[in-house]
This record gives sequence, C-alpha cells and structure tokens, in this order.
Amino acid sequence: MIGLTLLALTLGANPGENALDGAPDARARLARLIEVSAIDDACSFLRAEERTTLDRAIRSARRDVGREGLDGASAEASTERARRRWMAASCNDPEVHGQVSRYRQAMHAWLADGEALFEGHTRHWTAQRVDGQTTHWTLAQDTQRGAVSARFGSVLIGGEPVVLLAVRAPQAPVTAILSLRDQTRAPRAIDLTAGGMLPPPGGDALAGLGAPSSAHKRIWATGRLRDGNRFAIPGEGEYTAFTFPASVLDALTALDSAEGARLELYDGSGVRIGLVWIEIGALPAAIDYAAAANGWR
Repeated sequence: MIGLTLLALTLGANPGENALDGAPDARARLARLIEVSAIDDACSFLRAEERTTLDRAIRSARRDVGREGLDGASAEASTERARRRWMAASCNDPEVHGQVSRYRQAMHAWLADGEALFEGHTRHWTAQRVDGQTTHWTLAQDTQRGAVSARFGSVLIGGEPVVLLAVRAPQAPVTAILSLRDQTRAPRAIDLTAGGMLPPPGGDALAGLGAPSSAHKRIWATGRLRDGNRFAIPGEGEYTAFTFPASVLDALTALDSAEGARLELYDGSGVRIGLVWIEIGALPAAIDYAAAANGWR
C-alpha cells in the first residue's frame, strides 16, 4: 500500500537510505511526524497546504497505531516527548531546518506522480490529482457482479468533491442504497462465516465480515447525476450515476479494513435489480492522498 505511511517513512530516512528498509513501527512513524508538527508550531515554517498534509499524515499514523495493535498510551507518551523536545529547539538550528526540508522533500516526492494505488485485501482504491475540467475520478474503486459493473468514489464537480456511484447494468436503476454495518448496533465486525465453516451471506466473500442485516444502516442516494456520460465507465448496458452524501466516506472509513459495503440498485417499483460490493480496504489512506493532491481541507 502506498500512502501517508510512506511519507512518514521517507521523512525519517537518512540520506541515501532506502525509506522502506528496516521500517519502524507506527509509534516511531507517528513520533517523526509529530516532530515536524512541533517545529512548525514553534516556527511556522510550513505553508498552509503543507501543514494540512502533515496533519492528515499524523491522523493516518494514529490509525496505524491502533491497526497494528500497539499501545496507544505508550505511543502518545512517545509523541509528547518528541513534541516537547522540538518545541524547545531554536528555529535557527540547522537540525530544525533539516527536519522541515526532509518533510517537504518527502511530501513532494509522494505527490509527484499525481496518482497512487492503494491495495486492500481483495480490491484496491485509486486516488489522483485532477483539475475541475477533467472526467477523472479523484478516488475510485471498480467492482462487478454478474452483468452489473460499477465504480464508487468521488469526482470533482464545480471544484468540489462529490461522492458518486457510476453503474452499467442491463436495466437502468432508478435509485441506489448503500448498506453497511451500523456501529451503534454492532460496535465490532463479526465473522459471519464462523471461521470458514459457513458460506458468506449471499455468496460474496466481502459479506463474510461485518454484521447481520438487522444491524446494518442504509444510506440512500441523494439523486441521479445528469452528466452527459462525463463520468461513464466502460462496459455493456445502461449507464446511470448516483450521488451520495459526503458523510458516506466518513462512515466507511470508520469500518474495519477487511469489511465490505453493499450497493443495492432498485427499479421504479422498488424491486432490487442488482447489487455490487466494495471493500473498505485502504480507503482512509486513499482519501488522504486525494485530499492532499487536490488541496482539500
């Protein structure tokens, strides 16, 4: 997976050292980013967009601490020590300037290609930098089931990110619903296959981890996008695009990376005419890249 973790590793690498060799754990990565944050708090070296990217990197590193099962209290103590040390340093200290310079080099190298692939367990997200006039998606995962193919993610419309589901299906759906685990009723994902002894619900592997349907929440599409095929995806069948609330991405990133979310398609009489699954995977890191590349706050 290419993400803000790589930014932290590159930041901490010595000159001439491969940033991925002997990669430190998430606590060390977080401490390195906190060091730059503390320097900027004291000296205001970073431009606004650079600081925004740094803050996103810190949030990503904190997520990694939890994902790697590390002691959060120990990580916070370590980062606080790093913060105190660098807050007390002189803004004219060459070592201080070196830390900031390495951060800038790492950030610009990370964003240089303008596109990154974020591998999950079975699917991947693509994030990229675009301008407001292109037909590119800033964030996307492709999926297919039977005769239905789809792309879910975000696009730029009028310079603003919009959560979008683009569909190719034999019959054009009238609406779409996103179904995912409701954390208020199911705080933790459960293995619905009983360790592989049972098939996943509906036969899709991504349905194997999550919650029973009774503990799902459903988020309706907010409307259909009349875009003149601007964001159409390859494939056979009728093209339809649905917009979703921006809060959908926050709801998805709160889930386990191995979980899936179901996108259901309905005709005008309320009959389900298709469904596809997306994997949460590395969505948080992909969002961070898309945000940094496109200058979102």
